[in-house]
Amino acid sequence: MNQIIASLLSDINEAKSKADESSRNLAQLYAADEILRYFPVPKIGIQNLEVEIKYAIESVEEKPVQSSQSQQRLTAFIQTFSNDTAKEIRAGIRKAIQENELYKSLGTAYPPEAWEKSLSQSIEDGFMGISRASGDLQKAIKTSFESFGKVLPQFLPVAYKSESLAAIPKVSGEYQLVGLAKDGTPEFTVSKLYTSEKEALIDAKILNTSISTKKLEIVETRKDTVAKVDLARIKTGNQEFMIEMDSQKVGAVQPKAFFERSFSEKSTALNTPIRIAPSWLSGRIPTVGTPTPPSSSQPSVELKEDDALKVISETIMKKRLADLEFGISKILNENKATTIQVMVESEKLKQLKPENLATIKFSLSAQDFTMMADESKKSIL
Repeated sequence: MNQIIASLLSDINEAKSKADESSRNLAQLYAADEILRYFPVPKIGIQNLEVEIKYAIESVEEKPVQSSQSQQRLTAFIQTFSNDTAKEIRAGIRKAIQENELYKSLGTAYPPEAWEKSLSQSIEDGFMGISRASGDLQKAIKTSFESFGKVLPQFLPVAYKSESLAAIPKVSGEYQLVGLAKDGTPEFTVSKLYTSEKEALIDAKILNTSISTKKLEIVETRKDTVAKVDLARIKTGNQEFMIEMDSQKVGAVQPKAFFERSFSEKSTALNTPIRIAPSWLSGRIPTVGTPTPPSSSQPSVELKEDDALKVISETIMKKRLADLEFGISKILNENKATTIQVMVESEKLKQLKPENLATIKFSLSAQDFTMMADESKKSIL
C-alpha cells in the first residue's frame, strides 16, 4: 500500500511540474501581448484530493515476532515449567519408591533436592529450543519430548527382575540381589553388594540358571540371633553365595527346609510356560494375518528392566505438555506480525467476482503533497 500511495504522490508532483511548465509558457505569451499582459496567467491549485482504489486480498500470513521482550517471557516461562515439572516428577518417584518393594532400599530421602535441580536443568535445555522454533509448535514439542526421553533414563534408578530374582539399586549406587516370593516381594538377600548393574546381572543369571535346573546346593544354614536373620551358604558349580532372610519369615520351620522349599518354588516359576491369554479375555481382536506367538517352555533366566519409575516420569511429563504448548502459544500469539498481500492490477481485478473485491478510500490535502494553494501570492508578472 505504501508503494501505491507513493506512486500516486509522485504522479501528482509530476503533473504539477508539467502544469507549471505550461503556465510558464503562457506567462511568456501573455507578457508579449499588448492586451493579455493585463490578464492573470491561468493556474491550477488543488486543496483536496480523494482517492479510491479497488483491490483483492491474495494472502494473509501471521508470523511470531521474536522481540527481546517476548524472548525473555518465553525463557522465564520454560524455566518455571521445568522447575514445576521436575518437582512433580520427584514427588511421584518418591511416592513410588515407598510403595514399590524393589526400590525401598533407596530410602525415604531419595531423590534428593540436587537431583531435582539437575532434572529441571535438563528439561529446560531440552525444551528451550521450542521458543525459537518456526512452524508447527506441536511437532517441535513432540520432537523435544522424544529427545528428553533419551536423556531421562540417566536420572532414574532401575531394578531388574525375573520370576525368582531381582537386582535392586541401593542409595549408595550399588546393586543387591534379592530372591522374590510368589507375590513379587523380596524374600531373601544375597549378602554381596555389586558395584555395577552388569556385575549384578551376571550373578543373577548364574543363580537363575542354577535354580531353574535345580543344580543349587544349600551347604550350610545358621541363625544370627543378634541381627535376627537366618543365613544360608549356597553353592552352584564352583561359586558360593551367602544369603540371608528375616527370621520372622522363616518362623519355626527349619532354615534349610525353608530355603529348599523357596528354591523349589522359584524353579517351578521359572520353568512355567508363558501363557498367551485368548483375545476374548483381553477384549482385543488380533490384526488379521498376525501370527499368534507360541507359549514358551524355556525358563526365563534373564532379568528384565523394570520401567515403573520411567512410566511415572513420562506420564507426568506428557500431562504437563498441554500446559507447555498453551503457555508458549499464548506468548507467541501476543507478538505476531500480520502481512497482507493485495492485488490492484486492473486486468486481474476484472476477472474476479464483485463479492471478492474491496475498496479503500482516502483523502489527501494540499499539505500531503508539494502542490500548494497560491491565490494570495502575486503573479510573477
